[in-house]
Amino acid sequence: DILRRLGKEVLIIDGAMGTMLQRVGIPPEQCPEQLNLTAPDVITEIHHNYVLAGAECITTNTFGGSRAKLGEYGLADEVEPFNRAAVRLARQSGAQHVLANVGPSGKVLRPSGDAAFDEVFDVFAEQASALAAESPDAILIETMTDISEARCAVLACREVCDLPVFASVTFGQDGRMELSGTEPEVAALVLEAAGATAVGMNCGLGPEHMLPLVERMARATSLPIVVQPNAGIPWLEDGRTIFPGTPDEMGEHAARFVDLGATLVGSCCGSSPVFTGAIMDLAKNRAIGGRPIPQPGVHVAGPRRRVRIGGGAPFVVIGERINPTGKKALSEELRAGSLSIVRESALAQQREGADMLDVNVGAAGVDARLMLSEAVIALSGLVDAPLAIDTTDPVALEAALRVYPGRALVNSVSGGAASLADILPLVRRYGAAVVVLALDDDGIPHGSDDRLEVIRKVREAAHSVGVRDSDLLIDCLTLTAATDPGAPATTLACVRAASDLGLSTVLGASNVSHGLPGRSELNAAFIRLARETGLSSAIADPSDRDVEPRRGAFDVLTGADERAARWIEEFIVRPDRGLPADELTAEDRLAAAIEAGDADSAPRLVDALLAEGADAQEVISEVLTPAIQRLGEAFGRGEIFLPQLMVAAEAMSAASRAARTHLPESGGRSAGRVAFATVKGDIHSIGKDICVSLLESQGFIVRDLGVDVASELIVDAAGEVDVVCLSALMTTTLPSMEAAVRAIREARELPVLVGGAVVTAEWAASVGAGYAEDAPGCVSAVRALLESGKERAS
Repeated sequence: DILRRLGKEVLIIDGAMGTMLQRVGIPPEQCPEQLNLTAPDVITEIHHNYVLAGAECITTNTFGGSRAKLGEYGLADEVEPFNRAAVRLARQSGAQHVLANVGPSGKVLRPSGDAAFDEVFDVFAEQASALAAESPDAILIETMTDISEARCAVLACREVCDLPVFASVTFGQDGRMELSGTEPEVAALVLEAAGATAVGMNCGLGPEHMLPLVERMARATSLPIVVQPNAGIPWLEDGRTIFPGTPDEMGEHAARFVDLGATLVGSCCGSSPVFTGAIMDLAKNRAIGGRPIPQPGVHVAGPRRRVRIGGGAPFVVIGERINPTGKKALSEELRAGSLSIVRESALAQQREGADMLDVNVGAAGVDARLMLSEAVIALSGLVDAPLAIDTTDPVALEAALRVYPGRALVNSVSGGAASLADILPLVRRYGAAVVVLALDDDGIPHGSDDRLEVIRKVREAAHSVGVRDSDLLIDCLTLTAATDPGAPATTLACVRAASDLGLSTVLGASNVSHGLPGRSELNAAFIRLARETGLSSAIADPSDRDVEPRRGAFDVLTGADERAARWIEEFIVRPDRGLPADELTAEDRLAAAIEAGDADSAPRLVDALLAEGADAQEVISEVLTPAIQRLGEAFGRGEIFLPQLMVAAEAMSAASRAARTHLPESGGRSAGRVAFATVKGDIHSIGKDICVSLLESQGFIVRDLGVDVASELIVDAAGEVDVVCLSALMTTTLPSMEAAVRAIREARELPVLVGGAVVTAEWAASVGAGYAEDAPGCVSAVRALLESGKERAS
C-alpha cells in the first residue's frame, strides 16, 4: 500500500519515457500510447531499466492516453485498451508501485479557451476509469500549465475511483504556471482542496530552478511533495536537442529536495535510468527535512491569489457590491444574460482594496443556475481576488463550485436541517470554505450564547462529513441598531466567543446602520469594535473611505501587517483609484470594457460612439488597438496573465466586428494577412490558438492551417498572405520547422515568424526566421514585419 509509505520515506520515481523512446528510434509521428499494444517489449524494457536503476514507482506510458490526445492520431476510440495495457506492462516491470500517468488534455478551459468544464472533465474521467480498472497504486496527473485543468483532472479522478491522486504542475522561469499565472503556494492550496493526495511539480525547469519553488510549495501545504525536474534547460545543437544536466547534478539536487521535505522524487525530460540511479544513491536514504506548519486560519484562493482569513492574518474585506438586491440596473442586466456590471463592479472593488469578492446573482427572473457559474467563470479570468459564492440554491452552488478554478468561500450554511444536508456535502466534495450563519430553523437566536450553540451544532455536523475548523468562517449575524439598541453588543459578544474557540469570523457590517444617518461612520465604528473582539473579516463596501484607512491602521498597530507593508501600499501603490464611471469619456469607457474583457458591453459602446459621429476606422486604430496593446505590454511585464489577456481579446474581437459593420463593403483596412500552422509531426495547438486569437482581435486576417501541417501545404498558403507564422512545442519537430522555413523561402520572398516552447531567438536566426517569445510578442512581431515591408516598398 503506497499510502503506508507516502510522506514517511523517500520514494524514487522513474524518469523520462519520451527521451527513451527517441533513443530506441521511435519516430516522432508515432503515437507513444499505441506502443503499449504494438510494441509492448519496448515499453516493458524501458520500465525494467528504470527499476534496475532504483525506481520504486514506475509511471505508465499513458501521458497522452486521453480521448482528446489520442484523437489527434485518429485513435480516439482506443482509450481503454491502450491505458489498461499500459498498467499491465508497468506491473510486469517488477516495480514496487505503479503510477497511472495522466497528462494534459490539449484543450483550454474557459475563460482562457473555449472548452467547457464538463467536456474536459469527461475526458479525464474516461481515462482514469480505464487506468483504475487495472488497479495501479495511484494516479499521477502531471505537466499541467493551467490550474483549472489540473483541478478538473483531480476532481474527475476522484469521482471515478478511490485511488490516491498525485497532482504535479509545470512552472515557467517566472515561477508561475504558464496558462493560468498560478504560483506554487496557490497551486498547492487549490489542488489540496480539490482532493489531491500529493502535490508537486515536474518538467519545464531544471533542478536548480525548481529548488526555490519546492521550498515555497512545502510551506503552503502539509501534503507530500512530488518533484521531477528536467535534465536542465535544453538547447539545440546541429539539429539535436541537448539537455545540459548530468546525473550527478540531478542526484545532488534530489537530496536538497528531500531536505526541503519532498518525499516523491524523480526526473523528467532529458533523463534516463542513469539519472534515476543517481537520485537513488543520493536521496533515497536521506532523512526527510522538517517542514513548517501551514499558517492557521481559513485559506481561500483564486487562480492567481490566495487569501488567509483569521489566525493572525491582516483583516480581510470581502466586497459586497455584486448583489442585485436593490440594484435595478444589475438585475435587468442579469435577466438579459449580461455580465457587464458584474465585471465593472469586480474590477472597481479590487482596485478599491477588496481582498475577496462576494458574487450573488439572485434576482427575480434570473436563471441563477446558469448565471452564477457564468459569472464565476468570467471573474476567474478577470480579477485576482478570490470569490465568495453567494446563493441559497444548492444546484446553482454546485454548478459554480464545479467550474471555479480556485478554492471558493461558500456563502453560506446555517444550522437549519435542509441547509446542513444540502450545503456541507458540496463544501466537502469541492474542497471549499464556508460561512456559518448563527441561525437555524427557529430563526436568529436572541442571545450570544444561543447563537454560539447553533455554531457548535453546525461545527459538529461539519466535522462529521470531513469539513474542518480551518474550513469554517463564522458569521455571528449583524442586526440593525435602529430597531434593537442591544443587537450590536450581542453580535460582538458572539464574535468574541467564536474567536475564543479558535474559529475565524466574518460579519456583514452595513446592516448595523440601516435606517440611521451617518451610516459610513457607524459601520466603521462597528468594525473597529468587532475587530477588538477578534473579528477576522467583513463583507463591506471597499469604496467606503471611512472603513478602508482604519483597516490598514489597525493591522499596523496590532502587528497583523508585518513591517507595515500593506499600509505603505495604500499610500504608494494605490493613491489613484481611477475616475468614477460617470466622469469617463465614451472612448475611455470603451477602452475600459476591452481591458475588462467585457464582450457584452464593448459592441454597444462602439455603436454609441459611432452614433455620436465617430469614424469606425479611427475607433479601431485609436481606441481598440491601443487598449489591447496596453494589456499586451502589461502581460510582458508580468502584471496580468493569460486569462485576462484572452478575455480582453474576446472583447476586442466583438468590438472590432461591431466597428467593421460600419465600414465599406471591403470591411475596411485589415491589419494584414497571416497564415499560421503547427509544423509537421507536432500536434500541439494551444500556443498557436492563443496567437491566432490575439491576431484576429487586432484586425489581422488569419488563415489557421491547424496542426501537423506538411511544408507543401504551408507553401501553398504562403501565396495568399503577408506573413507566415510557425509553431512547434516538441524538440523533435524542429527539423520540420526548419524545412518549412526553407521551403517558403524557396517559393517566395516572405516574412516568416517562428515560436514555441522549444524555439529560441538564436535558433530562429540560424534558420533565417523572425522570433516571438509569446502571443503578445507574436502580434508585435507580425506588425513590425509588415510595417518594415511597407517602408522597403516605398
